[in-house]
Amino acid sequence: MRELDYKAIGKRIREARKAQKLTQEEAAERCDITSSFYGNIERGDKKMSLETLAKISRGLSVSADVLLFGSSLTGNDILAELQEKLQRTADQNQAEKYLLIISHLSEIIDRL
Repeated sequence: MRELDYKAIGKRIREARKAQKLTQEEAAERCDITSSFYGNIERGDKKMSLETLAKISRGLSVSADVLLFGSSLTGNDILAELQEKLQRTADQNQAEKYLLIISHLSEIIDRL
C-alpha cells in the first residue's frame, strides 16, 4: 500500500481551489473547516482525518482519489491492492476461492 504524501495532497488541494478561483478563506468556508487549518493542509504541514478529507472533497467538488493520488484509481491499482491484501491476510484455501471467483467473473465480463 502506498504511503500518503501530505505535501502532494496539499498541492492537489491548492490546485483544485485555484482552478475554481477561490481564496483559501472561501475554500475553507465551503469545506466547513477553519482557514488556518485549511492553509496548513494545503502546505502539507498538517495531516487530516478521513472526515476532513471528505469535507474538502465535497467542498471543492473533487474526487477523494484525485486529491489523494492525483487521479482516480485504475482497475489495475485496485487489483494490485487486493492482491497485496490477500497475500497478507488470506490463507491458501481463501486465496484459491478468491481466485476462482475472479476467474468466473472474468469469464462473465468477457461474454458481455
